[in-house]
Amino acid sequence: MAVSAVLMLQSAGASFAADVLPAEVKEKVSGELVWHDASGGATTRAREETVIKDFVAETGLQVKGDFNSDMTKFFAAMDSGASIPWSMIEFPTKGDFIKARDAGYVQKLDPSIVDLNKLGPTAHDEYGVDVLRYGIVFTYNTSKFAADNAPSSIVDLFDMKRFPGKRCLFKYPQFGGVLEAALLADGATRDNLYPLNLDKAFAKLDTIKGDILWWSNGDDAIRLLSSGECSIGIAWSGRVYGAVKNDNAPLAAKWENSLYSQAVYAVPTGAPNAAAGQAMIAHFIADQDGQKALVKQITYATDIVGLDSTAYGQDLEHWIVAGDNAKKAIEENADYYAKNITEVVARFNRWVALN
Repeated sequence: MAVSAVLMLQSAGASFAADVLPAEVKEKVSGELVWHDASGGATTRAREETVIKDFVAETGLQVKGDFNSDMTKFFAAMDSGASIPWSMIEFPTKGDFIKARDAGYVQKLDPSIVDLNKLGPTAHDEYGVDVLRYGIVFTYNTSKFAADNAPSSIVDLFDMKRFPGKRCLFKYPQFGGVLEAALLADGATRDNLYPLNLDKAFAKLDTIKGDILWWSNGDDAIRLLSSGECSIGIAWSGRVYGAVKNDNAPLAAKWENSLYSQAVYAVPTGAPNAAAGQAMIAHFIADQDGQKALVKQITYATDIVGLDSTAYGQDLEHWIVAGDNAKKAIEENADYYAKNITEVVARFNRWVALN
């Protein structure tokens, strides 16, 4: 098992928040917690430096992240009935969560541990908590295009004449906007985007296939776009924000017809330390100071009562999925992907493999 950084209780190093878990919850947890990390890169680093650091400081648990860029490993293990190492799982999209929930692969949240009243009414169900809403945003290199000739929408990915150069796209059909962008450029409207017309989507992608550079994690997307190897592409909004803020990367993001989604935290059926997994979710939604610190690093906000977009400051408004940004963008259809992801991935992989 490839495991990322291990966080353990240390006397040195201050946490961001005061204790937020009730004493009776902390009494239920001990030992080690391995969690299935579907983000990696900058997103995981931001969590480890904020909310996870706070959780470790409060509980004394040893926390290990196991990074997997998609859910293939998880579903393969659950389908086979094999024992699993994960006590908390991050689903990168709600569609993945719905698929797992309906298959019986996640357990109900324990209300004696997880206080769902701390969340907005549509941000959870009995089995999972919506977290880290993120933009799947059209991004371009500002050194490639002057302001008066800059692309403005995700459909410009397919205009090779006006906007030449390589296109950076996610090498997976979900939560990267690849198929949706193709259909929008082919004339589909926001209202009739789903169910996806795969024939039309792949036919449109054929028109730029020779100019696509594929990325498999968010850090690679930023490297390719910032270096100019790609002139335009699609990247996750928090990664673009971090590159612009921390590295002065020559990048701009446009929300028009971009997409957004959210991850989901849950506890898998058969978790070896289920109580710790439940407590990690409970802490995540109770740690408001940690949340503020997290969003300042990665701009992925969670619908927590008392934390709206104004809680994070005006400088982050362009980067958070809320307000006008959410109106301009399109929410990825979780139900469609939950029902069709196996077919979509198989066809996508066959198409990528063709010369």
